[in-house]
Amino acid sequence: MTAEIIAFPKQECGDRLVSSIARLEALSIDVERVGADDPGACLDQLLAAMERMSDQLVDLASLLLDEDTKLQAQSAFRSLSGRIAETRETFDLIGRRRDI
Repeated sequence: MTAEIIAFPKQECGDRLVSSIARLEALSIDVERVGADDPGACLDQLLAAMERMSDQLVDLASLLLDEDTKLQAQSAFRSLSGRIAETRETFDLIGRRRDI
């Protein structure tokens, strides 16, 4: 009996990469649209888009970067997410002060 080596095809990340880049492009178009409409009134929408964009960039990082660099990117985007939350809280406080 002879042994036959079966080579399984590597799962291509190309489809995920193309899909992830397309989602990132759609987000950037959304940000441009929101910013052009009324930048001052749409702060919450812009912050939400930044959060979605950072999530998408982490997804891209998982496809393109080595493990150490990927962990650094995830840490940076967690920090960004925290800063976005702080910005929202600050603007909420400012809005409440105006209402008083």
